[in-house]
Amino acid sequence: MDDGSTPIVFERLFEHTPDAVLILDAAANQILRCNDRACELLGYDRDRLLSLGPADIHPHDYDVFEAFVERVHDRGSGFTAELSCHTQDGEIVPVDVTATTVRYAGHDRILAILRDASTRTERERELRRRSAAMAAADDGIAVLDSDGSVVYANAAYATLFGYDDTDAIAGATWDELYATPDRFELDCRPTVIESGEWRGELTASRENGADVPVQASVTGFEDDEFVCVARDVSAERRQERRLTGLAESSRELLGAADREDVGRIAIRTVVDVLGHEIACLRLYDADANELVRRATSDAAAELVRSAVAYDLKSSNAGTAYRSGETVRNESAADDAYTDDPCRAEVHVPLGEFGVLSVFGREEPLTEVDVQLIELFAGVVRSALTRAERDERLRSRRTELERRREELAAADRFNTLVTAVIRSVLRATSSGEVKRSVCEELTESSLYEAAWIASVGPEDGLEAVTIDSSSVATESFAEDDETSFVTSPFARRLVRNAHDADSAVVQRRRFEPEGGSEADAADESIAAAVPVACGRQRFGVLAVAGTEESGFAETTQSGLELLGETLGFAIIADRRRNTLIESDAVELEFSFTSPLGDLSAAFDCRCDHLGGVTDAGDAHAYKTQITHGEFGDINAFLDDYPAVRGCELVDCRGETCVVEITVAGAPPGLLAEAGFSLVSLYASDGDTRLIAEVPSDEDVTHVLDTLGEFWDDVELVAKRQTPTRGADLALPADGARGLTDRQRTVLETAYEKGYYDWPRGHTAEEVAESLDIASSTLHQHLRAAEHALVSSFVDDKRE
Repeated sequence: MDDGSTPIVFERLFEHTPDAVLILDAAANQILRCNDRACELLGYDRDRLLSLGPADIHPHDYDVFEAFVERVHDRGSGFTAELSCHTQDGEIVPVDVTATTVRYAGHDRILAILRDASTRTERERELRRRSAAMAAADDGIAVLDSDGSVVYANAAYATLFGYDDTDAIAGATWDELYATPDRFELDCRPTVIESGEWRGELTASRENGADVPVQASVTGFEDDEFVCVARDVSAERRQERRLTGLAESSRELLGAADREDVGRIAIRTVVDVLGHEIACLRLYDADANELVRRATSDAAAELVRSAVAYDLKSSNAGTAYRSGETVRNESAADDAYTDDPCRAEVHVPLGEFGVLSVFGREEPLTEVDVQLIELFAGVVRSALTRAERDERLRSRRTELERRREELAAADRFNTLVTAVIRSVLRATSSGEVKRSVCEELTESSLYEAAWIASVGPEDGLEAVTIDSSSVATESFAEDDETSFVTSPFARRLVRNAHDADSAVVQRRRFEPEGGSEADAADESIAAAVPVACGRQRFGVLAVAGTEESGFAETTQSGLELLGETLGFAIIADRRRNTLIESDAVELEFSFTSPLGDLSAAFDCRCDHLGGVTDAGDAHAYKTQITHGEFGDINAFLDDYPAVRGCELVDCRGETCVVEITVAGAPPGLLAEAGFSLVSLYASDGDTRLIAEVPSDEDVTHVLDTLGEFWDDVELVAKRQTPTRGADLALPADGARGLTDRQRTVLETAYEKGYYDWPRGHTAEEVAESLDIASSTLHQHLRAAEHALVSSFVDDKRE
C-alpha cells in the first residue's frame, strides 16, 4: 500500500466484512475511511462519519482509546473489550476492538475492526444477575455435572445439607447428599433427557446424620450438566401432619363418650399432634363456681408438682373464660427478672364449658401455632357440647330403664305381697303364719331365703333366735338352711334391724380363695324389717337374694308393710285365742297414776270409759269420776306434768264425766299387744287394770309391756275365766235372763260382726256406736254372756 493503491482483494474484504472497519489517523483525530457496516453500527452516513474523529465516537472513554492506540503502536496490534461507541442517536454500543498498524496512503495508520458486543455484554450481565439471584435465593440451587456431583451451589443449597460454606459442598456426589443414591441414575437423569425436567420429593442426609424432606426439580443444562433446585419442606410436612392429625382427632373427639374422654383426647392431641408438651383443660364447675383442671399433660402435671405454687396461669385462664377471647402472654428470652418456667402461654375459651391452655417452655408460640390451637379449641367445644348432650340422653335412658325395672320389680313384689297376705289370712296360728310367709317369699323370683327371728334382751348375736325359715341353699355358700340363718351375717342383719327399729339392707361378699377375683355370684344382698303392730315388736323378718330389684327403695317399703302385716296377724292370733280359748285368764294389775292420787284425795272412784283422740304422744280419753266439783278435779290434775289437759264433758249430781289428755301410753296398748281390756279404774289411791289373756300367755311379758309405760306395776290377781261352751246347743229361752240394755248391746255387737272372725268391728267401735265406754260394753256383754251360759247350764241340769 506504499504507492497509495489499494488491491482489489483488500477492497472487497474492507467493504464486505461483517464487522465495522475504520482506518484512523489517531494523531490527527480523524477517520480516514469506513465501510458500510461501520455506518450501520454508528448510525451515520459515510460523509458524516468521515467528518468525525475518534474523540467523537468515544467521548466518555477517550482516555481508554488513547491508551489502547499507544499499545497498538508499540506492539503492532491489539484487542480491547473496554470500549464503547456513541451512535448518532445517542446510544452507547459496547464493542470489541481489534486493531493493527497498516500503511495507508503512504503513512502509518490504525486499522480498527469493531464488533458489536451488545449481545455478549447483555448475556454477561444476565449471567451476573442470575448468579446474584442464585446466591441470594432462599431455595437451594446447584449445578451438577453429568455424574451428579456438585459443580456449583448457592448458600441455601449448602445450608440444606448442613454446610456453612458453599465450597464445602463442592464436589459432593448425589449418593453422599441424598438418602436414595440410585435415584439420579435410575430416575432423574432418564426423565430429564426424555422430557427436559424431573420433579419429586427427596430425603436430604445432613452432615450431622439428620434427614430432611426436600422438594427438588432437576433440569438439563449445557455441556451435559444439570441444574438442581431443592427446598426444605420439613415445615410444610409438619404442618400437613398437624392438619391430618387434627382431622383424625376431630373425628375421635366427636365420638367421645363423656367430658373425661374429651379432655383426654384433647390433651393428647395438643401434645402429640400440635407438638406442645405443656397443656391443660379446665372446665367450669358451677357448684364450686370456678375453673377446675380436668385433663393435664404429663409435663404440665410435673410442672405443677415441681414449681412451687405454680398454677398454670389460672388467672389468665379466668380472664379468657370471662371475656370469651384468647389471652396470650410471652416473656423475653433475656428477662432476668422472671422465674417463670414457661416462655409463652395461650388460653383459648371453650364457650361456657371452660378454657384450653397451652404453654411454650423455651420458644414463643407462633401465629400459626395460635391459629391451630384456636381451630382445635373450636372442635373441642363442639365435642363437649355433643358429650354433654349424650350424657343427658344416657342419663335419661338410664333413669327410664331404672324406673322401668323398678316398676317391673314393684309389680312382681305387689303380686308377692298379695300372695303373702292371703296366706296370712288363711293361716290358723302364729306359727303357721310365720311358716307361710317364709315359704311364699322364698318361692318368689325375688328372694332365695326368708326367715323370722326374735331378739332377746341380751347383747350380742347370741340373743338372736330363729322362729321360722325357708332357704334355697344353692344360692348361698352354706350347705344347709340352719347354717345360713344362724350364720354371723344373718344374725348380725337381724340384730341391726332390731336395734335400729327400721328397715336395714346389707350386702354379703365372700372373699375369694387363693387370691383370685371374686365372682359376682359370690355376692348376695339381704334386708330385714321389724315385725311390729303399733308399739308392739314381735321380732324381725329378713330376706336374702341375689337380684337387686328385690331390695329397691320401693321394695323396702313393701317389706316394712309385710312386717306390719305379720305383726297384725300375730296380734289377731292372740285376740282370737283370747276369745276362743277354753281356759282364758284374767290378770289384774295395780300401778300408780294421777287418777289414783285423785281418788285418794277426794275419796272418789275413777272409771275409764274409752279413748277419744290420739295426737302424737298425747292421748285423750273419757273418765267417769264420782266427784261433783270439776274445778277441784281440774286444779288437782293441773299439778301433774303428764296431764296435758282436762275438760268437762258431763256432770250429773256427784258424778262428772271428764276428758283427760295425758302424755304416755293409752289403755289401748293392750289391744295392740293382743290382750283384751276388761276394766280400768282408780279407787282408794290405787289404779287397777284388768285384762283377759290366753292361758298360755307369759305373765312376765304382760307385766313388762305395762311396765314400759306405767310406774310401779304389780300383778295382784290371776283368775281363770268361766269355760266357754262354744259347741253346746243354746236353749230356746236362753235370753230370758237378759235385761233390755244387755239384749241391745248383745244384738248390736252381733250385727256389727263383733263375734265374726276376723271381727267386723272392734269393741271400741261397737261401744262408740252405742255411745258408751268400751269397758261398759264389756260389762254388758259379759253379763249377757253370763246370763246365756247360766240359762244353758241350768237347762241342762234340769
